[in-house]
Formats: sequence, C-alpha cells, structure tokens
Amino acid sequence: MSDSSFTALTLYWLMISGFIGCSITPLIFDRKARNPWVGAVLGLIVGIVSGQVFGRLILTLLSPALPDLASWLSLLGGLLGLALLWWLIPGNAEARLNHRGFVAGTVTPMVFYLTTLSVFPLLWAFALAFFDYSPRRVGGPILGLGGENPYVGFEYFEMMLSGSGRDGRMFQNSLVNTLIFTALVLGLNMLITIPLAVMIESTSDRIRGLFRAVYFLPVITSSVGVAFMWGYIFNTQYGLLNSGLRSVGLTPVAWLQDPSANFMGIPAALIAVIIAYLWQDFGYNLVIYIASLQGIPDSLKDAAKVDGASPLQLFFYITLPMLRPTILVTSVLTVISSFQVFDLIQVMTQGGPGRIGQTRVLVLEIYENAFRFERMGLAAAIAVVMFLFIAVLTIIQTRVLRTNWEY
Repeated sequence: MSDSSFTALTLYWLMISGFIGCSITPLIFDRKARNPWVGAVLGLIVGIVSGQVFGRLILTLLSPALPDLASWLSLLGGLLGLALLWWLIPGNAEARLNHRGFVAGTVTPMVFYLTTLSVFPLLWAFALAFFDYSPRRVGGPILGLGGENPYVGFEYFEMMLSGSGRDGRMFQNSLVNTLIFTALVLGLNMLITIPLAVMIESTSDRIRGLFRAVYFLPVITSSVGVAFMWGYIFNTQYGLLNSGLRSVGLTPVAWLQDPSANFMGIPAALIAVIIAYLWQDFGYNLVIYIASLQGIPDSLKDAAKVDGASPLQLFFYITLPMLRPTILVTSVLTVISSFQVFDLIQVMTQGGPGRIGQTRVLVLEIYENAFRFERMGLAAAIAVVMFLFIAVLTIIQTRVLRTNWEY
C-alpha cells in the first residue's frame, strides 16, 4: 500500500471512528443514566484511539489474504473499542434519565466535524503562510515545515503590501478586481432584490409562490452550466448579445476577450462576469426579503396609509427600516460569497483578458499558486489576507447596519 493510501486510511479511521463514538455513546450513557456529555467525550477519545489501533491491526492481518477488502474492513476498527466501552459502562440505578443523550449525540459530532475540517485547516493555513512550502519538497519532521520548506517570516505579506515583483503586482490586481466585483455585486443585488421583493410580496399568494420558484431556480443551477450559458451569450462570433447588436447595426464587442473594452473604466469582461453572477445569485436574497416582508406588521403600514403616506413614502419610511436586520444578513452573506467567486470566472475568462488579468480575483490567485505552481505558502498567505478582509468588512457591516430593536 502506498504512503498516500495509508495516510488517507489514517484520516478515515480518525473521522469515522470519532464521529461514531461521539454520536452513539451519549445515547448509551443516557440509557444507563450516566452523563451523556461525559459519554460524548469518552466516545470520541475511545473511537479515535480504537480506530487507529485496530484499524492498523485489521489492515496488517488481512492484507495478505484479502487485499481488496482489508482497507474497507479496517474502517470497522473503531467499533471494537467502542463496543467494549458500551458494554463495560455500568448502569446507574440511583440516577434518573435526563434525556439529554440526543442533544449531546447531535451537538458533539458537529463540533468535532467543524473543528477537524474547519478550525484545524484554518490554523494550518495561518502557519503555512510563513513558510515557502511545496508538497514536492522534503520538509522537516513537524508537518513537513522547515528543511527544504524554509521559514520566510512575513516575506509574503511584505511583498503583497508593497506590490513588489510580479507576485506583488498580481496580488494587488486580484485584490482590486475582487473589491470592485464585490462592491458592484452587493450594490446591484440590493438595488434589484429589495424593490422586486416588495412588488412580489404585494401580489396574491399563488402568484407569489410562482415568482419565488422562478427567481430561485438559477440559485440551484450548476455554476459551471451558468458559466457556459453566459459564455455563449457573450461570445464574440455567434453570441446572442452580439447577434442582437449586429441586427440593429451596432458594432459587436469582444466582451470576454478584448482588454480595451470597458464601461466607465470597468473592464467589459468583469461586467459580463458580474451579470452572470447576479443572474444566478440574486434569487437567494430575493426569497429572504420576501419572507422578511411578510413578517412586517400590517398595523404599521395601515397607520402610515391613514396618515396619508404615499407608496414611495411607505417604502422608505416603513418597509426599508423594518428590513434593516435582514439587509445586514444578506449583505454579509453577499460579500462573503462575492469574495469567494471562482467557478464562473475560471470557466468564462480564466482570469483574462489582459496581461495581468482583468477578471483575476483572489480565489483564482490562490488556486493557481497552490495547485498550478505548487506554492502553498504564498497561496496560504493570500488566503489569510482574504480572510482578514472578509472579517473586517463583516465587522463594518455589522456596526453600520445593526439595530437595537425588534418587531
């Protein structure tokens, strides 16, 4: 068995055995009138240890005779130690059932899952940002850091801040493109979804449900499919948009290929990607706004109408202030998703056109440095900077849009 396969099995033993241990053990502890939270911790520890020990033992013993089944059967190694734990834990006749086993058995696996697959990778990225790391080089004994993957300190961050060298210029270009993309997407999304949600909410229930379904369909559509569709629409030779321009006597535009094409200083390719992104994404916020509008008390609207408020005044002085908590949530989610845009740009423009890439964004920069050039340290440093930008923008949005009241 190769080293990569053995490493994968080690991770499987960790995740599967730990997940089973902290989800089932609390239920058994609860049935035996024991503290289910203690059971969750014990189940997690025993499951991980048992999975590593018995998983290796099963793999070693069965590989010569059953090479195809040995790896699958080794995944059951965690159950050997867990079954012994479940059998040996005595019941507590004096205590009463507290019926918290389901809660402990549900919450603990989720915490374990998030810690293992979210917190640890985040900490690993922060550590990797200070090393010139490549998976092809032999590093030191601790997670491959050091040795041929040397410590570089704040070199990457200084380079990104100063814009020195090609990497620095590419990063700053990607950051500017990402900020422009996010600002336009956020503004246009709010400008479209809020008035449209108000209009849809004023219709009958049957028509409202139809509109919700129609506008939400692009959200559940594959991003790659959306990118191909809009790539066809913006195609220079046979695209629908240029065909329409030719039919009215206008000059076709190479929307995705011409670096000189722009509108008010914004590259045409970036505008094309923004249009495709908005088409797919705005239905999500629209559904949230419609649901929030239905929660606004009718008494407020009726009182404003009695006082002679016009529909426009009703929107600006009643509806919009009441939507402020929802606007906060949707704006934060939109900013986060806009910073993470990748698939549409990768399929439609690959970061081009232009020498430095007019649609090159931070996630594309991370992807190419990590998986094309195998510069994991630089990719991790860019990811850390992107994380900090998102965190700061989220704090600013929360401070500006937060409310101290409820209705």
